[in-house]
Amino acid sequence: MMLEQKATITSHQKIAPRVFLMAFASPQMAAQASPGQFVHLKPSAPGPLLLRRPFSINRVEGKNIFIMYRVVGRGTSLISSLPKGTEIDVLGPLGNGFEISRKYQEHVLLAGGMGLAPMQFLAGRLKAMKLESRFFYGCSCKKELLPCPTPGKVIATDDGSCGHKGFVTDAFLSRIDKFKKPVVYACGPWPMLRRTALICRQHHIDCQVSLEAFMACGVGACQGCVVKGVKEYVTVCRQGPVFDSREIDWEQESGL
Repeated sequence: MMLEQKATITSHQKIAPRVFLMAFASPQMAAQASPGQFVHLKPSAPGPLLLRRPFSINRVEGKNIFIMYRVVGRGTSLISSLPKGTEIDVLGPLGNGFEISRKYQEHVLLAGGMGLAPMQFLAGRLKAMKLESRFFYGCSCKKELLPCPTPGKVIATDDGSCGHKGFVTDAFLSRIDKFKKPVVYACGPWPMLRRTALICRQHHIDCQVSLEAFMACGVGACQGCVVKGVKEYVTVCRQGPVFDSREIDWEQESGL
């Protein structure tokens, strides 16, 4: 059930260049949130930020919801300046998250860049359910790596400065024959998701993708986050952000 309420920032810190980790208290949202869902937020006090901004739920701890985000524009820059104790206006939890099923023997997670944000919540949920999982995380170089406490993860960097040299999808593909009855979950930039979807299709592996998009309203009303599906156009905020990879038309140059 979607909620709209005022919440208080309980912690807010810079964890990497232009990347922040915020927590806010909302017992009701925390109890309802599922991996892959997101929240829409803005400061409660009147100011220049008229529209809420969407953020993936990074994890839930007790009554606190954590979001991890990169400063990319005026809105996220303003939000990054909000100190602990600030009241914010939050809408959530929103969207459809990952579907977790025990019919799979292994759960394989692929995160690219800031696509790491929702995957940590998913990894924690899989661990709590005592399901076997594998975690692949990739970015351009060692300097761009974000804190990722998941044990046993495979790291890939485009330039080889840390871990596997090449794309995270290459690291995944090099190990694909070792997985037993797997399902793949992925979040990251469009080219990475397209490559992941293609690999999974060729190897007959079920795959769920979390799409990234700018969401003005967060509830499907503005149609600002529409992408082309195989059968029809779909809204990332309402019908997603998580989709079965077979539902998306990957031939479009970019869906976001």
